[in-house]
Order: sequence, then C-alpha cells, then structure tokens
Amino acid sequence: MPQRETTEHHTPRPPFGTPHVFVLAVIDGEDPHGVHRIDRAETVLGREDADVAFEDHEVSKRHCLIRTDGPVCTLTDLGSLNGTMLNGRPMREGVAQRLRHLDEIQLGTTRLFLMTGKFRSQPK
Repeated sequence: MPQRETTEHHTPRPPFGTPHVFVLAVIDGEDPHGVHRIDRAETVLGREDADVAFEDHEVSKRHCLIRTDGPVCTLTDLGSLNGTMLNGRPMREGVAQRLRHLDEIQLGTTRLFLMTGKFRSQPK
C-alpha cells in the first residue's frame, strides 16, 4: 500500500501578548535607533543580567522590571543605583506603576518611549 503524503497546515502562532503589543523605542542614549519588543510576562531592563541590555554606565545591572498581564503593563524600579524616571518623575523602589502609550522611561542617560497597540493578523 503506497504511503500517503500528509501536508500539515500549521497556523502561525500569534505573538506573545496578542492582541496587546508593547514596544520600547530608544529616543536618547547609546543606541538612539534601538527598538525592543516586550515578548514575555516579565522583562528586566539593565546593563548586564538583563533581558534588554543597555550600554550605559549609569544603568544598573538589573535596573527595572516591566511586567505585562493582558492589556496592563507596569514598571518597577529594582533598587537601581541611579533610579528610574517615569515621565520625568523619579520612581520609588519596588513600587509598580502602570504604563500607558507614549510614557517616557529614563534609566541612566537612556530615554525610551513605550508604545502600545493591538496586533491585527491582517492590516486594515
């Protein structure tokens, strides 16, 4: 009996957080063209030992944490030496603050914008 070829149809897996998408865009710092998609529930930003690393001597090894849960995204300073700024205001260590579209985050001399949106499988 001849073997029948099977063609498996794989539906592409939607990106993490679908339909909610979170992206950090560097606006000032060592890499002013850097773009980093938040692709996990917890993302550590820092200089070393971080999911998103910045070559900035004023950024701590593990500077701050971004958590995502559906449409909610929060930022927490992890006890960084130089602190974390959110929209020009210093954050308190260990206190999570909710992030919104176009919030400005500063770690050391690196400034970022958070961009949020909804993922669509087909463009409009």
